[in-house]
Amino acid sequence: MINFLATLLGKLMRWIYDSLAATGAEPENISYYAIAIILMTLLVSLLTIPVTISTQKQAEQSRKIKPKMDEIQKKYGYDQQIMQKKMQELYKEEGVNPGISSCLMMIFQLLILFGLLRVMNDTKTFVFPEGIENLRRDFYWVPDLTLADPLWFGLPLLTSVSQFLVTLFSMKTNPQMSEGPMSSMNKSMLFLPLVFFMTFIRLPAGLPLYYTMSSLIRLIIMVIMHYTVKKPKQLNEVKDEKVNNKTSKK
Repeated sequence: MINFLATLLGKLMRWIYDSLAATGAEPENISYYAIAIILMTLLVSLLTIPVTISTQKQAEQSRKIKPKMDEIQKKYGYDQQIMQKKMQELYKEEGVNPGISSCLMMIFQLLILFGLLRVMNDTKTFVFPEGIENLRRDFYWVPDLTLADPLWFGLPLLTSVSQFLVTLFSMKTNPQMSEGPMSSMNKSMLFLPLVFFMTFIRLPAGLPLYYTMSSLIRLIIMVIMHYTVKKPKQLNEVKDEKVNNKTSKK
């Protein structure tokens, strides 16, 4: 599976690189190799848009049932097992699937990451059979994207910050992540950016470049979805509206 993904990513990256090389000389501070990674990230991110949209729609839908979630927490807070069971029943009744889209996104990201790691570690096999010795592979302060970033506060830190922002925004806009049955596991994901940082400082810099761009694109989509999709009215808002209508009629 990983070799298959690496082959696809390698062919995509080579096609993008050759298309860029045909346009003329490379920019001074960024190589076509780096631009190819960025454009490849954009194309791969387009494939995940349906999952990202589904995740955000689930988040907005869960806002509608938040008063019911609060009621269950207040009523069954003395027993976590009963409370989680009641939460699951509520999700099933309302057609909300907490965490499924997020898990799918994480699995997809990890598969792509492992495939890209194979590409970066063996570029000659997957992208440039003729070798990469004469190719520029720089990205501003990074002299070679097939090697680790010489600045630990560079791409690895940007990756961690961008992933932290995605996780934080998800938790702020999705009550399921911060208050539902999976809240403890979701909150532990806030430490994932630190794991990424410690990992990416040792890996080829092309990987954190990909992951940073991927996280930023995902964050932009989530923000747009959050502020443009019509939000469902919560239960309390509906009750208040009914009371105000009755009062005005009197």
